[in-house]
Amino acid sequence: MLPTYRFDKLDTDESMVIDHWSYLWAAFAGPLYVLSKGLYLLSMLMLPITLLIAALAFLGLLVCVRVFDSSIAGLVAMVVTLIGAFLANAVAAIELARWGYLRRGWRMGY
Repeated sequence: MLPTYRFDKLDTDESMVIDHWSYLWAAFAGPLYVLSKGLYLLSMLMLPITLLIAALAFLGLLVCVRVFDSSIAGLVAMVVTLIGAFLANAVAAIELARWGYLRRGWRMGY
């Protein structure tokens, strides 16, 4: 579900791996993750994406509270909403970083 990416820079023989730990870091700090990879313009693009995901998660939590009141099903729905929001943030940040590396001339490794 969460693929691992390996990038190689042919002219300098550098390599870089985006693995499962990268997804964890990107989930909690999406724009900062992209910024740490040196992709400054894409990190500015990631900021409104993260804000949109947070707003949708907030609306999802409000719906969960209104629909389920204070039941176990409501609690499960809220936890699933939060996990989904963090997962969406991680996938968006990793895809932006992957796209940025490919645009900079890095090649997908094997």
